[in-house]
Amino acid sequence: MTNKLIILGGGIAGLSLACFLNKKTVILEAQEEVGGLCRSFNTHGIYYDVGPHIIFSKNEEILQFIRGLTETEKIRRSNQIYYNGHFIKYPFENFLAQLGNQKDIQYCLNTFLNNPYRNMPADNMLAFFLKTFGEGITRFYLQPYNEKIWKFDPSMMDTQMVERIPQPPDQHIIDSCAGKFNEGYLHQLHFHYPKSGGVMSLCDALRKRIRDKSTIHLNTRVKKVRKSEGKWIVSTIQGEEFQADQMINCMPLHELMPCLENVPIEVQSAIADLKYNSIHIVIINVKKDTISDHFSMMFPQRDIIFHRLNRLNFLGENYCLSDGSATFLAEVTFRKGTKYSDLSPQEVVKQVINDMVKLEFIDKKDVQFTEVHTEKYAYVIDDLESKKNKKSVLSYLQSIGIECSGRFAEFQYLNSDQVIEHSKKLAEKMNMVV
Repeated sequence: MTNKLIILGGGIAGLSLACFLNKKTVILEAQEEVGGLCRSFNTHGIYYDVGPHIIFSKNEEILQFIRGLTETEKIRRSNQIYYNGHFIKYPFENFLAQLGNQKDIQYCLNTFLNNPYRNMPADNMLAFFLKTFGEGITRFYLQPYNEKIWKFDPSMMDTQMVERIPQPPDQHIIDSCAGKFNEGYLHQLHFHYPKSGGVMSLCDALRKRIRDKSTIHLNTRVKKVRKSEGKWIVSTIQGEEFQADQMINCMPLHELMPCLENVPIEVQSAIADLKYNSIHIVIINVKKDTISDHFSMMFPQRDIIFHRLNRLNFLGENYCLSDGSATFLAEVTFRKGTKYSDLSPQEVVKQVINDMVKLEFIDKKDVQFTEVHTEKYAYVIDDLESKKNKKSVLSYLQSIGIECSGRFAEFQYLNSDQVIEHSKKLAEKMNMVV
């Protein structure tokens, strides 16, 4: 039987795409559950995501669509940056007086106001930070934090993710150093989060919305994709075969390309050069901690294994246990050949606990339970060649009739709201095709 349209991948991209399409679809998902990077997991009654997926968007239409999927709580941001033994409020450049050390404050101010990089081209991420914020803010926070999360030299990274950050007015930084603070990034000042079930509740809601027009096949890993007599034919490792008039890819490009026949050598080379990071998500539950009611904390320090630590209790009563304990989610990125890549998941858990003890956030004897989840595809890395390589791959796929939607299907650093927005635009385009 020939279907109308096959969607490869049942993450938030594939599910929202099926929702916006006006035709019946078949969704092929390799995992045992839909959701992709927007899956949530339950441990001891606490739901956690692959890094907390807070909900915010500059696109009001998309924000309202997401909020209409499940009941959410509106929460005011409380993010912090750990620096020299204490917390500085996020964003760093807006709260420079909290550095405490007058010498450091003046260094940030002077290198911003008298910035030799201001009139220089920003052709990489590090150059952009220096041009926009000056040497002090860059060296204290932006450079070490980005080196840590990407496991990559910022001077060898593209500006795609940061180029929309505006240069602060001089008075803005002067006020920040004088203790006259303003919040910054106001579109993120308040965010929404599902009242229960984690971000997976969005995927569950989408699945319900599409059940009358979409069939989802779980544990269905694609082995081969080909086109014959105008039909797409998808073969799976389970020996099944699906046919459709149209096909859209929402699975990682690195998983799709080996399934295609006769891919040009230059395209194979381009996909091989597209780099990405994996991530360990570590859950630590403790009887008590010394952290006040903050949510997300960033750690630029090289000797701390996690780049970000999140206190899940902040998300609402359904993310708290009745015993009054605190549950933390630590994020540790890695890539083959980089720091921590040779550690086993359990060794990562041990190091996270040791570092939290070293920071005097917890006492080791107060740890009640731990869990670790590892995700292969977490962050795309925009190095200086990625734009060219990405264009080569996506142009080839378009030339053979394959459109893509999703973070790793488009190889673009997209938040979940942007993924849904991209799927909506693609669906509108596909709906015009008879």
